[in-house]
Amino acid sequence: MARLFRRIACAILASPLSVIPAFADSTLQYQVAGEKAPQSLFVKDGQVLIKSAGGDTKLDILFNQSRNAAFLIDHRKQAYMPVTEQRVAELASQVQDVQPLLRGLGEQLKKVSPEQKAKWSDMLGGVDLDRVTAKSEDNRPILVTQAGTAKTQGGYACSKVELRQGGDKKGDICLASAETLKLPAGDYETLRAMMMFSSRIADKAKGAAARYVDLGPLPTVNLSEYPGIPVELHDTSSKQAATLTLSRISSDALPPGVMGIPEGYSAKKLKLW
Repeated sequence: MARLFRRIACAILASPLSVIPAFADSTLQYQVAGEKAPQSLFVKDGQVLIKSAGGDTKLDILFNQSRNAAFLIDHRKQAYMPVTEQRVAELASQVQDVQPLLRGLGEQLKKVSPEQKAKWSDMLGGVDLDRVTAKSEDNRPILVTQAGTAKTQGGYACSKVELRQGGDKKGDICLASAETLKLPAGDYETLRAMMMFSSRIADKAKGAAARYVDLGPLPTVNLSEYPGIPVELHDTSSKQAATLTLSRISSDALPPGVMGIPEGYSAKKLKLW
């Protein structure tokens, strides 16, 4: 029996997973089609920092797994806004209450010049009126299904899934395992936790409210039954259609304090406008 235990111990020590710590510093860079600068995700100690989210150099997103929350960090206003499932549900309810008013405002704005619209926007504190009055997108659920056999993308073996809304294909995602990406187990679980959180947020932010909560480049569909991290994503499910490809992963040490909210930034409540 003692010999058996020693063999098991040796096998564990020789396993590739054993040499990868639970947590480390991981950086993933995604190339977004049509954009020069890559989208960077930094993973450390149960947190994910998305720098220059959506290409906005003054906006970062910080996800904290233990708090089950994300924070929109606005460097213009030196402020941060917590994003929780409860708050997003409240915003979605507010949008439903004012939806008839927004539709009426949208019809009126069709009759004014761009200059007049800009003046109205300034009077209302810089509100993006086109965003406020845009029509609600298709709210039918987007279903995920396995699509064919495994493939290789960018040197990574991945498994492809399709996104479908009704009978229409809305995109596809190729998912690679932690072992394939050589990600520490803890960092992989943190990224997966952020993806599941984003999926729940998207589910609560139905209709117009979804335009106000964007948690970065990773998909917001429910991938709970499909393990892995996206190495390729084609998303045509909304006007913000995108193609993302994982271009680089590194384990270089991150600077101290990079994952926190900058000192002196004030907390603001997440609002519609």
